[in-house]
Amino acid sequence: MRNRWKKMICIVMAAIMVACTLPQALAQAKSEPACKALCAAGLKATGGTKKLKYKSNATMDFGALSSSDRKKVREMQYVFDAKEVYSLIKAKNVSAAKSLFGTLKKYKQSNCKSNYLSDYSSTEKKVFQNAVCGKKGKYVWYIAMSPSKKSNNKGQTAIKKNI
Repeated sequence: MRNRWKKMICIVMAAIMVACTLPQALAQAKSEPACKALCAAGLKATGGTKKLKYKSNATMDFGALSSSDRKKVREMQYVFDAKEVYSLIKAKNVSAAKSLFGTLKKYKQSNCKSNYLSDYSSTEKKVFQNAVCGKKGKYVWYIAMSPSKKSNNKGQTAIKKNI
């Protein structure tokens, strides 16, 4: 009889422990969306083209990242067509995201220099000059989807909303 009560108490306690930890684990898994989903939300908000020439999740494909920067990336989504570029990166931790954000800011500045832009059309120049980059938590992004900064900011707002 005693063993039966002990078993019942153990089963009840185990059920309570599972019931308490399961919602936390599910909430934690939900709180970090995939880069692909965030990229889709940003593309939708900016009116991004449906005829993308290239999309990749390989860090090597995005020219802004050095080999040391690539080691800081957990997940990435990179898409572009003839005149648009969109990159969303999930860093391994918040300090890595801060470092990657600095890298993207430098990339944006170097893309806006007149000697770099001399080979591009006026529309392409505006796309690079009105690019936005941002950071929230472990996520970092670079958006050059439109010659309009307002449109690029819509993509940024969509990303922030979905993180």
